[in-house]
Amino acid sequence: MWLFSEHGFFSAVQNYKNAGLIHVRARFKGDLERLCRAYNVTPKIDHTPGNDYPFRMDFERATWVKIVANEAAAINYTSFKDHVHDGTARDRAYLDVWSVLRRAQN
Repeated sequence: MWLFSEHGFFSAVQNYKNAGLIHVRARFKGDLERLCRAYNVTPKIDHTPGNDYPFRMDFERATWVKIVANEAAAINYTSFKDHVHDGTARDRAYLDVWSVLRRAQN
């Protein structure tokens, strides 16, 4: 699952050793830190600079489900692009993803 939220961009997969954990990966450490802060989760972030996502941590599956549900319930904007627009590199990256997917649609 890819999750784009106001807290950042995350790639979430089942932990390969423990199905009760969701392994959440991020390109920016601050994304995981913001997400953890928002949900009162103690960050236990691993730095994996040789991997495609250099920052990773595991969440209990039930915690991740609550986070995703709360992210959906908290939507209070009519345009995600406008909501996260701030002129930063992340802003441009989000727009690039939006543009690539738009070009790919039929």
